[in-house]
Amino acid sequence: MSALFHLLSHPCAITGEAPLWDATRQCLWWLDIQAQRLLKTTMDGHTQATPCPWQPGFVALGESGALVLGLETGLWRHDPDARTWEQVTNTEADRPNVRLNDGKPDQKGRLYFGSMDMSGTGQSIGRLYCRDSAGKVHVLREGVGVPNAIVPDADGASVWFTDSPTGWVERLILAADGLAVDRAEQVFRTPEGTHPDGACLDKSGHLWLALIGSGRILRLTPDGAVLETHQAPISRATMPMLGGPGGDMLFVTCQRRFLTPEALENEPWAGGLMLKSVAASAATVHRVAGL
Repeated sequence: MSALFHLLSHPCAITGEAPLWDATRQCLWWLDIQAQRLLKTTMDGHTQATPCPWQPGFVALGESGALVLGLETGLWRHDPDARTWEQVTNTEADRPNVRLNDGKPDQKGRLYFGSMDMSGTGQSIGRLYCRDSAGKVHVLREGVGVPNAIVPDADGASVWFTDSPTGWVERLILAADGLAVDRAEQVFRTPEGTHPDGACLDKSGHLWLALIGSGRILRLTPDGAVLETHQAPISRATMPMLGGPGGDMLFVTCQRRFLTPEALENEPWAGGLMLKSVAASAATVHRVAGL
């Protein structure tokens, strides 16, 4: 199935991550984490790079149309037209070895996001957070290694989540106000030699999950059954996103980082943005309240 993927753009991202379809601007926003770049790619493959003040971990749409980014020093609001940056929280700014990583808003404008150690030592010192619709940030979980696949369900009652090194994908059943976890359900464990990374939902409520180590994108049912497997021509797939003008394009970001020179020769698309047409429709892209 890898031949069905098309290389839309190849800016040689060290770690390409967090693809976000922007229907208003008809573009895909994504990140190059270690290079501290916000990337904007249009459907003709043109990519524009904007330097970020700090290493980014995710990008979301704000209620105002601005972008909301999770950086090393907290949440930031970025107006891509005015080219302005405004820090809106100082979440994790007091821990210089920690940055924000992965996050998405729900239909009420609450933003669920994580943080992780970026020193390379693999310490489980990250957290899972929720910024409520009034702007207050709450801690939902401590002791996280690498938070990923943070995707609120359409009903707002649960959030998909993985601490990638564990290999488990969970559904976190939330309290009524969405600001605490009542219980966690382990739904799916990735095959040996792979780790779960980023994810998105489709309109039917299925989870599309990237596997680091195999380059596969899995489409999972809510109870963890595998409906489809899409093999990308790279090994380190980081996150899928459904979108495009018709809502039926599967975008996939990936990583050059950690690949040897020999592996890079065998994976010329590593660090690029891939896409293919799929028989699924994108879920609604929600916006962060008040930003």
